[in-house]
Amino acid sequence: MLFRSTNRAIILNSIILYARLIVTTLCSLLTVRFALKALGVADYGLYSMVASTISLIAIINTIMAGTTRRFIAVAIGKSDINEANKQFNVNQLIQSVVAVVFLLVAVIVGRWYVFNYVNYDGPLATAFYVYCISIVGSAISFAGVAYHGLLTAKENFLVFSIVDVISQICKLLVSLLLIYCFHDKLLIYAFAMSVFTATPVAYYAWYCYRHYYPIAQFRLVREKKMYYDVLAFAKWNSYGAVAWVAKEQGTGMLINLFFNTLVNAALGIANTINGFITMFSQNLTNPISPQITKSYASGDYARSLSLLTVCTKLSYLVMYLISVPFLVGTEYIFKIWLGEVPMYAVLFTQLLIIERLIDSLNNGIAEIVFADGNISFYQISTNTIRLLSIVAGFVFLYTGYPPYSLLYCYIIATVLIVLFKHVSLARISNIDTKCIYRDSYIPSVAVTLLTLPVFFYRVFEYPLLDICIKELYVVVVIFMIGLRGDERRKILVTLKRK
Repeated sequence: MLFRSTNRAIILNSIILYARLIVTTLCSLLTVRFALKALGVADYGLYSMVASTISLIAIINTIMAGTTRRFIAVAIGKSDINEANKQFNVNQLIQSVVAVVFLLVAVIVGRWYVFNYVNYDGPLATAFYVYCISIVGSAISFAGVAYHGLLTAKENFLVFSIVDVISQICKLLVSLLLIYCFHDKLLIYAFAMSVFTATPVAYYAWYCYRHYYPIAQFRLVREKKMYYDVLAFAKWNSYGAVAWVAKEQGTGMLINLFFNTLVNAALGIANTINGFITMFSQNLTNPISPQITKSYASGDYARSLSLLTVCTKLSYLVMYLISVPFLVGTEYIFKIWLGEVPMYAVLFTQLLIIERLIDSLNNGIAEIVFADGNISFYQISTNTIRLLSIVAGFVFLYTGYPPYSLLYCYIIATVLIVLFKHVSLARISNIDTKCIYRDSYIPSVAVTLLTLPVFFYRVFEYPLLDICIKELYVVVVIFMIGLRGDERRKILVTLKRK
């Protein structure tokens, strides 16, 4: 009965997250179109580069929320509410201090970088103001990471789904209004995006205090060992955060260093599509992740491994299915969406999608490694590779190679990261990785190889018909090859009931 109820929770949360995704994706795509029209390519490129700290901090938030979620979820898995409350407050205090330090350092470093290295035809003071506005909003959101981690540990995805939908609708309205009114459009746009990034923190705090008061109750924890345990765990996560920061922030900075904001605009558009596809995969894995952690913490290693296998396979297949239209009909979709397509936008999008497809094979592995607690090898190996890919990209750009050479370096690095993550998983004695290769990787690779020809040959003259037929073919291959017999039967039974 327990497994049945948790599986129902996974299904329900998946439905909630995908409903959120549909609405936020539509709003996000329209926001980009309106913002590009209101700001122009150059100013939008500047915002994509300078104010990329918004998405950058979101990555850090995700990583730090993972630390909070890990400790809280382990305590909940052991049915220890008092321990969960202590872990919440310890993580909240640490992250608030980090937010303040980050704000101060980011402003100082940002001023030096903007006025010395940013390529922008307009006033550099404007670029710095956009940077500062983005930083402040991001730092506030960072201070609320503990609440987001608690909501995730409690598997309450409805709350931040509703908040995300409202926030995206507000961003859409602002971008639309900017077309018809206001001076200083870039500053107003940056301020609005920052406000809608920061304000959800207040609601999360209120909701957690009202509904999860035994855990969210404030108290000063004086047990130094608890701080040490979180910091010892977080130091390796921090290394991972630094690597992610360097990669996500560094990509835009390197592009701007060797090229201009027009190329940054192309990268920003590609990141929008890539983020949309990534969210599809994450919305599938987010409801599963807490279950993996809780199952492992309670000693149910078989269930945690079973969930991991499902997580890795489905995340790849779902992302692959969603990626097909953007890989085979990128230019057609962009012309309908944007009208004017910036140079490199199509190729950037395709390369970023390929990188994330490879990376999706890692989904779920971190939950088991983190639940086990032995994360040093995992973080050092994977994130060192990630940092080296940035260095390699810099060398290529410095020697005169085109901007997309940077993304080729990322793809090679991601392949190596997949291999090293599985080495990390194999080091955990309670986990047998053979079933992951048998039940997840082999079907995923088989689907990819059987459908690969559709990306190189045009079947129909009309682009939309060509995309639809190829998508249908991929669906059939996934159903017949990617899924096991019992999985196909469950889907057919569900469809018959509907």
